[in-house]
Amino acid sequence: MGVNVRLVLIVIIGCGITVQKESENGDSSIKPSIAIVGAGISGLSTARRLIELGVDEFDIYEGADRIGGRIHAIPYKDGYLQMGAQFINGAENPLYKIANRLGLIADIVSDTAHVDNAKYVYGNQKVDPKDIATFLEFTQKLDPKYRKIAKFDEKTARRYTFKEIFTMDYMNFLKQRNVTIDQRNVFDSLVRSFRSYWEFEWAADWSTLSVHVLKEWNDYGPECESFATNKIGFKAILDDISHPIPRHNFKFQTRVENIELNQDTGKLRITTNYGKVRGEYDYVIVTSSLGVLKKYHHKMFTPPLPRQKIEAIEKIGFGGSCKVFFEWEQPFWTNETYSIVPLPVKGMMGKEKLDTFEEETTVLQVMDWAPNVLSAWYAGRGHQYIDNLSEEELKVKMTKLMREMYNDPNIPEPSKIIRTTLTKNELLLGSYSYMTQVQALSRISHSQLAIPVKLEGRPKILFAGEATHHRLFQTTIGGFLSGRREADRAFSDFQRNLNISKNCMDSSDAKLQDSKIFDFSKSLTVSGSETKLI
Repeated sequence: MGVNVRLVLIVIIGCGITVQKESENGDSSIKPSIAIVGAGISGLSTARRLIELGVDEFDIYEGADRIGGRIHAIPYKDGYLQMGAQFINGAENPLYKIANRLGLIADIVSDTAHVDNAKYVYGNQKVDPKDIATFLEFTQKLDPKYRKIAKFDEKTARRYTFKEIFTMDYMNFLKQRNVTIDQRNVFDSLVRSFRSYWEFEWAADWSTLSVHVLKEWNDYGPECESFATNKIGFKAILDDISHPIPRHNFKFQTRVENIELNQDTGKLRITTNYGKVRGEYDYVIVTSSLGVLKKYHHKMFTPPLPRQKIEAIEKIGFGGSCKVFFEWEQPFWTNETYSIVPLPVKGMMGKEKLDTFEEETTVLQVMDWAPNVLSAWYAGRGHQYIDNLSEEELKVKMTKLMREMYNDPNIPEPSKIIRTTLTKNELLLGSYSYMTQVQALSRISHSQLAIPVKLEGRPKILFAGEATHHRLFQTTIGGFLSGRREADRAFSDFQRNLNISKNCMDSSDAKLQDSKIFDFSKSLTVSGSETKLI
């Protein structure tokens, strides 16, 4: 074999050409084959972005029978009860623009509105309203204080949880006052309300929530403000995002159990609850919740995920923050009520110890468009506790609490309870991610979850979802943006590889023209990386 022939073969084989089809005019018509795991907002935004890029060869695997994932709008009267997302953080993001275009923005609300505008109820307990005012004055200074620590004192912020740093401030607060035992018990009860503020916001048990989160998270909007959506809310947002996606691309009630990367071919095979899927994919984009990855990553990926990826999955927090809607035939509260803070106090009403329901039921908010409904918020350890109670238990416990706090034995049981149980849903296993103390001390960013699994430098298994966004984790915005990010990553990689292949082919053609291989009596043809004499 001559030198020129060998040179051509080296060029062609070295390209590793993977082109399978090409249009007659020479322009590439190849599109990547992509699987999307999950039809929450991240999966939907991934699919929407792929369509915008001209890619339509994708499948969306969703274990439930609906879109939305942790966003779940349940029809109620002439609107929807937003079991998941209800607020939009900041205006400098695409979700706000969608909501604004659709006329879904109802109001600008403060993160502390449910406490600032609350009616504290405590029945016939000997609670002095002045003590409540004193405590609120004390806690109002803490939010800006902790934000300043997070911004300027990184060592302290990474070291302490919110519970730890608050406990130091609270002890100083008590030392500065000559409080009675009854006053101390009242203040301890008010601490529950302050605790719930942090736990609601971050879907975390504040005993593990790092103060450093206040520096990492940023929506580029005014601090402690967000936009409330109206009674249609995220139902319309999901419909708008998903509208261009063909229905046949969805594989509902199909749960992905394993993603296998063939390290020889670079192709991916998926196994679902129905068995191994026929065909292979160029890329798989995983949008499963961090809760699902925590529980199932060791079974879900073949070969196993890299060590750094597993470390991020294990150390980044995933918690709970949920709403339970209690409906009464007629409200027992006044029309002016914005929210209700029940304040059972240890040592009063003959109670030396409060039960868990009393400790975790810290605020009930009146629905502005359904004034006979109270929305009770539960977070931290309270989320899982509430999920494990039956509806009958919830009715009995809520009725007892309201009768005591309003000192009215005639308050009826709720007529209806509307809820979902996220922590018991194997497809979700909680609400959203947060920054743990262990994560902060380990200097792990949420963006570490976004690092794809690569083969020979190319991304093959990609990760989207709120937990993968570096500054908007725990938000629908972070989920939305991360889906588009990974669609772009897969598409860019495919195009780059296609261009390399095309350049190799062009180079091969040029070498063929320049060489003298046609001096042979037999012509040489090239097919992929194979060489035949005919």
